[in-house]
Amino acid sequence: MRIAPDGSPVELYRRLPERLDDAALIHDLLPASASILDLGCGTGRLAEPLARLGHPVTGVDNEPEMLAELRLATGVHADIVSLDLGQQFDAVLLMSHFVDTADDELVYGTLRTVRRHLRDGGLAVVERHPPGWVATATESDREVNGVRLILTDLERAGDVLTATIRYEFDGLSAEQRFSVRDLDDDRLRALAGEVGLRVERSLNPTATLVALRPAD
Repeated sequence: MRIAPDGSPVELYRRLPERLDDAALIHDLLPASASILDLGCGTGRLAEPLARLGHPVTGVDNEPEMLAELRLATGVHADIVSLDLGQQFDAVLLMSHFVDTADDELVYGTLRTVRRHLRDGGLAVVERHPPGWVATATESDREVNGVRLILTDLERAGDVLTATIRYEFDGLSAEQRFSVRDLDDDRLRALAGEVGLRVERSLNPTATLVALRPAD
């Protein structure tokens, strides 16, 4: 089974459904035909429905087999931190919990890329775990869209949670070890402020999607 550089199993993302509700939410926040940069786009679960809604979408990922699934969006094979396309977009998306990583320098790097590619007055949307999740997460075993997700081997050191997520689907299995730090509103404001962004508001009831704007 092909595993992307960040540990994500490509076959898993090929079978997961598109994020239609999130695409509709983001679409409603943007003018018609707004240009979108989707950082860490994977197989295009957001990029493709947004493109169908009339947006020119550029999707960036460091796994070619993920990008091969794109049909309407334009794929760019690159790492997020070093990305510099030399252009700015009406909206920049940073989904899949990149901002939750316990590596602050990596978070700063990804947010700098967001700001570098976001036009003045544009909208950025970042995805995080629900605030407080790091302190309250427990081992779990659940099924989502035919995929069994097993969260196990939790270890806490200060404000950092390290755990293993195991995926089981279609007779296949894969594990991914990760370390995250809680990203509440205060910490997100501080991180965003360092790179010239400001937090505008949460976009959904669980506060996992947050709108950012260029700082004044």
